[in-house]
Amino acid sequence: MVVHFNNYSKKVGTRGKYDWYQWKVFVDEDNVVLDKIDYVTYYLHPTFPNPVRTITDKGSKFALESSGWGSFTMSITIRFKDGTEKSAKYFLDLSKG
Repeated sequence: MVVHFNNYSKKVGTRGKYDWYQWKVFVDEDNVVLDKIDYVTYYLHPTFPNPVRTITDKGSKFALESSGWGSFTMSITIRFKDGTEKSAKYFLDLSKG
């Protein structure tokens, strides 16, 4: 099963010479797929505090909210209720409003 992700971002200011963004990445699927997922683990860039974050909230579409200054590719593990796992990569695009 292919699981799609999406993100939103919003510029919230600057820190030093960098634009700073609040962002959210989430599973972009309907309830049929969401009902099969137990949790999603996001592996952020190692410069983030707590770069490995597990989300269990189906109601938020397993959304992770954070902030930062740059786009990057994150690794993701989707754990399904049947015990199987799927790996994915997602490019966090800060130009998405």
